[in-house]
Amino acid sequence: MLHRSAHWLVIAALGCASTTHPRPADPGAADRIADLDWLLATLERDDVYLEDFDRRAIRAFYEPRARDARTRDAWIGVLEDVIGELHDHHVSLGTNTGASPRLVPSGADLWGEVVGDRAVITAVRRGTAAERAGVRVGMFVVAIGGQSIEAALAARRPSVTGRSDPAAASWAFRVLLAGTHDRRRQLTACTAVGACADYALDAPELADAPAPVTARLVGDIGHVRIENSLGNPDTIPAFDAALDELASARALILDLRNTPSGGSTDVAEPILGRFIATAADYQRVFVPGRDEAPWNKQLVPRAPHEARPLVVLVDRWTGSMGEGMAVGLDALGRAVVVGTPMAELRGGITSVTLPRTKIDVRFQNERLFHVDGTPRERWIPPIVVEPQGGEAMDPILERGIRELTGR
Repeated sequence: MLHRSAHWLVIAALGCASTTHPRPADPGAADRIADLDWLLATLERDDVYLEDFDRRAIRAFYEPRARDARTRDAWIGVLEDVIGELHDHHVSLGTNTGASPRLVPSGADLWGEVVGDRAVITAVRRGTAAERAGVRVGMFVVAIGGQSIEAALAARRPSVTGRSDPAAASWAFRVLLAGTHDRRRQLTACTAVGACADYALDAPELADAPAPVTARLVGDIGHVRIENSLGNPDTIPAFDAALDELASARALILDLRNTPSGGSTDVAEPILGRFIATAADYQRVFVPGRDEAPWNKQLVPRAPHEARPLVVLVDRWTGSMGEGMAVGLDALGRAVVVGTPMAELRGGITSVTLPRTKIDVRFQNERLFHVDGTPRERWIPPIVVEPQGGEAMDPILERGIRELTGR
């Protein structure tokens, strides 16, 4: 995995790859400007989600900054702001500096939306610094990083494309909540009744799990959790071992709430294949310019067939490949999906390398859908659980258990 938490690259509709390059000398102005032009042209041509992309306006705004970015770290900062013009959490660089923003959702423990004139916390990741500090769903943030929320959002919103787009405000809010690698996060948040408090938050990431898959019995139900490991080939045998360990369970819960970094079809499809007896469509793919029309991709079964009742758990930290698994199991009619909206990471990802400054940039080159035609990023679980935070009980897990027990 890269130095910072990173969304795994998605190839073969949802697969993964990563690329590293030797660290070159600090680029010169001519190289930086050439790479800026190359990147904007590549995005305009190949990013399948771009609409109304004003390449000339973005180029005009960032050309002076590219010219003045005399160190590699400064150039990385310019590129981060350039791709920020897409205000899309699934577009990122393959490197970072200490001052770089953490990735969302893999480097975040809070999810937020700007609703009217308020910046509202809408999800808190269980077991993280924000939850331990007492930040709760429903709070609204009035200051962050020593600035009023209005000033902080104005500074973080994309300079060219994001001034009048409400989605850009919510994107900027989530980036601010995740913070940067080199600073402790500071925010002031208030409850609905107006009680406000200051919060100093440690790093948002969860500690790495000791194994790619964890398993336990909850009564007579087997609980299998994928531990942010959908890009790790060892996850397949670990998953098989978990099912063997839970052989006495009468039903299963597949917990995908710790998959923010996405993963690979090479890992996910064999896991999904355990749950079907015959080949079946599990997602829809469309690449403008390549495909005449969207087409359905089939999943191949893998023995031994797992026929027990299945519930899938999702939340805002179900990302990319995790989203694809949940959508696929729903499309197959094989599981009931329970939870909140997911990370809303759009499409399949490719990676390109800037020709002169040798920095990787990831963006979407495939559109992905549920087989019913719903874009993956807009798909909502059939059973929605209102997000919570802070209680000992896990309401999404409890709702999944009730679905399997009829209680």
